[in-house]
Amino acid sequence: MKRFFAALIAVLLLLAIPTVANAAAEEGEMLISSDKVTGEVDSVVKVDFYLYANLPDGRLLDSLSGTMKFDPEFLTLGAINQEDPDQNLVSLMKGKASNFQYNISENGTMNFAFIDAFGVEGSGFWFQAEFRIEKEGATDFVFNGISYTGIDDAYSTVSYYIEPRSVGGVYTEGESVPTDNAVEETFAPLTPAVATPVVTTPTPKPSNSGQQVPVTSTLPTFSANPSAPSGLVTPQPAVTSMPMTTHEAGASAPTGTETEAPAAETAPAEVVEPTEEVPAEETPAAPVAEAPGDTAVPAEITPNDTTKTEPAAVEETGNSNTILIIGVIIGIVAVIGLGALAIVLVLKRRKMNEEDE
Repeated sequence: MKRFFAALIAVLLLLAIPTVANAAAEEGEMLISSDKVTGEVDSVVKVDFYLYANLPDGRLLDSLSGTMKFDPEFLTLGAINQEDPDQNLVSLMKGKASNFQYNISENGTMNFAFIDAFGVEGSGFWFQAEFRIEKEGATDFVFNGISYTGIDDAYSTVSYYIEPRSVGGVYTEGESVPTDNAVEETFAPLTPAVATPVVTTPTPKPSNSGQQVPVTSTLPTFSANPSAPSGLVTPQPAVTSMPMTTHEAGASAPTGTETEAPAAETAPAEVVEPTEEVPAEETPAAPVAEAPGDTAVPAEITPNDTTKTEPAAVEETGNSNTILIIGVIIGIVAVIGLGALAIVLVLKRRKMNEEDE
């Protein structure tokens, strides 16, 4: 398997990459032969080709490439076979890395290539081509550009070539039979020589250094931000005030009466402790608004907890207010006394001045 893939890669390289013609190649003694075949118009004929490498002792056929030409107006290529069970023929390159390709760009030309890293031992049947005869006439098969290599045990290769020559042919009854002989064609390898590369200086392109970079002030929105649910309103907690129990001085303590203590009023001087707990006024909680399309269900009303007044705090506030009132009265009396004393002193001073006169 490894040998097959190595040979296949070598064939692809041989067909795809142009190679430099080897000036040191020797003219070899390879022989290609074929029987002359006759047929009628519109009939399909099979032509067998045989190959004899005739390499020096110790060398095996390592690679082979070239072209085969024929008259495209007389024959149409149908198929290439490497075996024929009816004739008990099997190609010496069967299972090796070989390739046959019809050249569409040049009608009447078939390219072929073969390579084996370890060489092919033996000779004989090469391939079979099937043609259809299109009209009366005759054609021979011209092999051109035949180049091949022989490899030895040390994996050293030697290149060879043969001049173009005519091999076998196909003809209809009454036409001249093609003959095997040299042809008046110039040797043309399958792949042309590699031309000297021309170094070209690339044309400088204007840079984008002066291009303005677009600036935007819009910040991207973070997609993970939570969003408020649509159609739902969060109910606010009910606001309740602290109930205060108050009464005027000298009056009896009321029972069950609650009033809210205003923020700006002064607490009375005397506070009587309540004798029992006064329940707070029930305040209904705000109903929860449902999503559109649903029926609103009133929230359950729960009574607020009973709040007890702090007697100590109320008594301390009353004492502070009493002290403040007494202080204000003493201040007023002191001011009136000082005023009266000043008047007395002024009158006395004036009387003394009158007596001195």
